Amino acid sequence: MNETYQKRGYLLESFRLFHMRDIPKEKVEYHYHEFYKLLIVLSGTGGYWIDGERYQLESGDVVLLDRRLIHRPEFEREYERVIIYISPEFLETCSAGDCALADCFSRPGQHILRLPVRDRERFLGLIRTLEEELGSAEAGKDILSGALLARALVEVYRLQQRGAFPAVQPLRPRDARVAEMLRYIEAHLGEEISVETLAEHFFLSRYHMMRLFREHTGITIHAYIQDRRLMNARDLMGQGVGATEACYKAGFNSYCTFCRAYNRRFGRSPTGRGDKKLLVEETYE
Repeated sequence: MNETYQKRGYLLESFRLFHMRDIPKEKVEYHYHEFYKLLIVLSGTGGYWIDGERYQLESGDVVLLDRRLIHRPEFEREYERVIIYISPEFLETCSAGDCALADCFSRPGQHILRLPVRDRERFLGLIRTLEEELGSAEAGKDILSGALLARALVEVYRLQQRGAFPAVQPLRPRDARVAEMLRYIEAHLGEEISVETLAEHFFLSRYHMMRLFREHTGITIHAYIQDRRLMNARDLMGQGVGATEACYKAGFNSYCTFCRAYNRRFGRSPTGRGDKKLLVEETYE
């Protein structure tokens, strides 16, 4: 496991669909994406880790992953699935005041949807039609395929609102202390955070807390804090904040340290120019 979560894949298109039937050749480590991810398990069963919790997936399950949500698959046998990567811009364009499609991916306890048969078949029908349209050479393919994906996501949004299915529970409950640590870190990213401060705040020994955090997240506390600060700094710069100001607002004490970490993380300096995105050339589970 790397000392920082690995970001995998870039996306130039509004969305991209993959249909596969295999098993990953190598163990997939914890990672995240800058885009949203929709996974539909068509056949097979296996485990899926999401934000430190392990779920057992079944045929027909729909997985909704928010941007930057840490995850990894754990399938030991061949399974068939459809994976759709979706850009934030696409969801924003397709949303309206009463239906923010990005919410489909961030509802607590609804990352895994195990739909009733009738709802599942209707949703899968939309996905099949979308896949067929993407493979066509007819005029208006991009328009119609975008509309089909938007329709499928609106269907998910409505089902979530109705509460038409029971929540899928993780197999191993997350330690409540780790959940509290993650919330605390997020709320204090712009401040000084040390392992000692965290241990004192949560009434844990330093070494026990570090072991507990890594056991449930797959990453060290230091690496997690740095990664979240880098992501925050990148978001701030994307909003027009200068690199130096973003550095300190995100919680870094040294601009030189920030620049080195940013370059390692994103492959470019904070003030670098050029295309920030590359085409997704392969799937990342």
